[in-house]
Amino acid sequence: MKFILLFILSLTFSITSFAKSITEFSPYEYNVFFTNPICKAYPYKEVTYANDGTVLRTKPANVYCKRGDKKANYERKSSPNFNLRKLINNTDVNELFLTYLSFSDSKVTDAVCNAIKNRNTKVTLIIDSKNATSERRAQGAMDKFDRISKCRPLKSILKPGEKANIPKTMTRGNIGGLGYAHNKIIIANFKSDSKKSTIVFSSGNMSSGTIVHHENWHFLTTSKDTYFYKVHQCIKNGMIDAAKSKTIFKKYISSCRGKINIDQEDDLKVYIVPSDGKVAMDNIVKNMKKSESIDVAVHRFTHKTFISAMMNEAKNKRVRLVVDDDVYWAGKKGENVGSSMPNESGNMNRVRRAGAKIGYMQTNESSRLLHHNKFVVFNFKNGLGAVHTGAGNFTHAAFSKNFENYYFITIPAVVEKFKKQYDYMFNDLATSYYKLPSTYSNP
Repeated sequence: MKFILLFILSLTFSITSFAKSITEFSPYEYNVFFTNPICKAYPYKEVTYANDGTVLRTKPANVYCKRGDKKANYERKSSPNFNLRKLINNTDVNELFLTYLSFSDSKVTDAVCNAIKNRNTKVTLIIDSKNATSERRAQGAMDKFDRISKCRPLKSILKPGEKANIPKTMTRGNIGGLGYAHNKIIIANFKSDSKKSTIVFSSGNMSSGTIVHHENWHFLTTSKDTYFYKVHQCIKNGMIDAAKSKTIFKKYISSCRGKINIDQEDDLKVYIVPSDGKVAMDNIVKNMKKSESIDVAVHRFTHKTFISAMMNEAKNKRVRLVVDDDVYWAGKKGENVGSSMPNESGNMNRVRRAGAKIGYMQTNESSRLLHHNKFVVFNFKNGLGAVHTGAGNFTHAAFSKNFENYYFITIPAVVEKFKKQYDYMFNDLATSYYKLPSTYSNP
């Protein structure tokens, strides 16, 4: 009898000690912030007609933005930038790891520098190496990165015997078979609770992507006992110590994961590239097949497997696609427009002809203000759903050789936010083909 009781207690402990949901851990707070910038309706300088012949007076409000719109959006409490600064300014945060393709936001830079100066916060910052070329430096692309590298804690705030934390700044990517260092991650640790961490991941860079691009930003406060936290430590240490080549990085990630002593949470899967690209894409295709309908938001659009899967599903179910209007104009003009290439317009049209409905975000290409979201919402027959999102575009490089972080989320509250956001984008922000300008024209 004693043996049976011990067995039952042991079994109960083994079940309860390995939570299957990220929500079962303490602390748990998960907030999603969509940039959704507030921008006025800018009038055209000349008479402009839509494809259906109607007269167009302005670009769509809250879609087409100018750099002057930044100021009004910085202090909105739903703004990712506001919440980034709120996190970094938290006096309980004593360590920050940040990795982005680019780092150019002045207010976030100020917050990071102040954390170093006034709190002796330990900071590690990584950006893509192509932003460190002499040409890019001359353009000012490294200004904020260099500022952070020179920040030092004030002597007056150091306690006797306390060591000053000198920020570590480094560049990665574009070596040894690797593409861009395209990760978008912050890891913030706290001095009052050694088990607590906030991890930020996003579609956006530390740039206009925090304010007037169209992006999604995730702030998850969780326990360091989660797989989610531990695998992000693998990414962090891999980026710092094992980024010399694609092969070295993949071996490191495999080894690091093997040492994690807890199963991955069922409702928040993490995919690391260059390691899990094929697995991540296979998961997207599998869930497209399972879905009753599919909603896709893209910035770049070249991955053949992804495009073929969308075409296959559009034949017999609702598939919606939101793209930047740069994709449309690249096809019309036969040349690159912004980051979009003519072949991407061809890919979009193939999906459209297969039955997908297309919405175009009329953004400000001349100021490089973008629809930069890249996510898929899977709507299942049982009323539930899932979201694939993260740093990377739907390109072959993003699933094979860039440094990227992707997520597959089935937490109902998070999925519901993405469903509502997609409906808002498709129905209220995006423009149909018929209401696009018939000629390329900007305010």
